[in-house]
Amino acid sequence: MTSGALRRGAILAALAVSVSGAAAAVDLKNEDSKTYKVGVHERSFTTWTSVSGGTTLYGVCPECRIEVVGLGTVRASGADVVVIRDGALDIQ
Repeated sequence: MTSGALRRGAILAALAVSVSGAAAAVDLKNEDSKTYKVGVHERSFTTWTSVSGGTTLYGVCPECRIEVVGLGTVRASGADVVVIRDGALDIQ
């Protein structure tokens, strides 16, 4: 095998790894000024956290239900951006 073929193989392998690791994940953006308690429901488990006013949580989940206490629940997946704005939940 030539060094050119080896180099091309290494480049293709690196590209495959970088593409497979780039799966889209949901972001949660809080445009309100207050902090909210958030439940991320994936499959059979729930993770609780909070999101401060004016901040964004990146890569929350690939596919889940996001519950914001006092505001409700939305289903999101992929590159969705769940937004808290004026005390309501929406998906951009």
